[in-house]
Amino acid sequence: MAYFTQEESSPRKSTIKLIKQIAYTYRVMKMADGNHVSFCLN
Repeated sequence: MAYFTQEESSPRKSTIKLIKQIAYTYRVMKMADGNHVSFCLN
């Protein structure tokens, strides 16, 4: 049976960078009527 350490289960730096870029550019705006509209900034 294999045991995993923190180093083996942690994502690569490139994966974290991609997630941060998506999170930075993705936005959700709440409209006056209560609906949510999602959009992406370039």
